[in-house]
Amino acid sequence: MNLQDAYYEQKFENAFLRAKGDAFQDVFERLMSLAYRADFMACRPWGNQGDRKNDGFLKSERRLFQVYAPNEMEATKAKAKITEDFEGAKAYWRTHFDKWVFVHNATAGLPPHVHELLLDFEQANPGIQLEPWGLEELRTIFRTLSADDKASWFGLAPTDATKIRLGFSDLKIVLEKMATLPAPKMAEVRDVPMGKIEANALSEAVSRLLKEGMIKSPLVADFFSQWHDETFGERLAETFKAEYRRLREQHSPNQIFAELQSWAGGDHRGMPEHELAVLTILAYFFERCDIFEEPRSVAP
Repeated sequence: MNLQDAYYEQKFENAFLRAKGDAFQDVFERLMSLAYRADFMACRPWGNQGDRKNDGFLKSERRLFQVYAPNEMEATKAKAKITEDFEGAKAYWRTHFDKWVFVHNATAGLPPHVHELLLDFEQANPGIQLEPWGLEELRTIFRTLSADDKASWFGLAPTDATKIRLGFSDLKIVLEKMATLPAPKMAEVRDVPMGKIEANALSEAVSRLLKEGMIKSPLVADFFSQWHDETFGERLAETFKAEYRRLREQHSPNQIFAELQSWAGGDHRGMPEHELAVLTILAYFFERCDIFEEPRSVAP
């Protein structure tokens, strides 16, 4: 996976993780429309008729979609939703579909009794294939998009050429903005341990972005050494630590990384040089062990 692909994939995963309810359906429809163009027919509620249990239809595959993205996935509610939507889809659309897809936002996957329900429905309805789709299924479709389609959705991505051009001026925009943030008490800095990326269960895309950022991270150390305030680097390290600890209480590691990007990027996000500067700074503090967890030591 190259830098550009990793950047877009991490953007997509973050959009998936953040979106709930109608926002999640918007993400799903945009993905399917870009991937399948006119072959995909989105369907939204209309007056008192609603959507008749149809959140999208893929004509060439005779595949009907129903999207479910609550703030919290509860097994009982999910089972009730599947039952209602599947039976409603059969009543209105049976002659048009052979595959029925339950698109959900449960990051850990659906519980086993929901899978059992889908299998029971499929067994009771010969000729209809039932499928649960989550992040991995949608990620596979996202990977088929062209670079132009990804850019139309998430903006221009950093490339190897951007990495070559990255210099102090790009870092300065980010670091000077962060210089105004309050910092807690300074603490000891330790070397980055082996296996830290794996220990935090970071995705392939996030791992790639960190490794790409590490290539230019020595620039950050050089920047701090030349800054007029010699305590700036350590104060900023403590600011990153405090923000990481705050985010750790609410988010998974991949979500934390995305939130740190937004927090560090500020109002200037969007340009490839700025995005790569943010990644380089995050990689610098990741290497220093200011953010993310260290691997647990294994007893001999």
